[in-house]
Amino acid sequence: MHSDEERARRIAAATRVFDKDLGTWDADAEIFPAPGAAALRQRGVSVNRLVADRWLVVDYSSDSGYEGHGVYGWDDVKGHYVGSWVDSMGGSMGRSHGTWDPAARTMSYVTEVGDAPDVRRYREVTRTLEDGVQCYENLVPTPDGGEFLLIRITYRRR
Repeated sequence: MHSDEERARRIAAATRVFDKDLGTWDADAEIFPAPGAAALRQRGVSVNRLVADRWLVVDYSSDSGYEGHGVYGWDDVKGHYVGSWVDSMGGSMGRSHGTWDPAARTMSYVTEVGDAPDVRRYREVTRTLEDGVQCYENLVPTPDGGEFLLIRITYRRR
């Protein structure tokens, strides 16, 4: 069994990845309503902070009136990143599990929304570029086994 100190060190090491996400970010969003359709563009702001040096809390709002709230962290029992998301568009909470690739500077989550038998799954991928800009993509599965880029957001720190 691990001591509380060891557990706290593991969690602190895992959640250091969120340091790059902290602060206020301007967001340029492109929403693709259907394959081949022109993107709908929105501007937004994301305010990100840590709670208890462990949980990344994200508050997002856009000029369209959309609002979302997320909480992300490390689940030491499950051994992977977890998250939840609620917003003004959905009727169910999104539940995510994810991984961090330090070499690619990429956080990837698989998110599920809804309850069985009506569970929708999609991927969320956020790449942190060398200049600190973050590129988020929301990818939904297609019937042929591929993926469709539903949302792309470019975040720039204020």
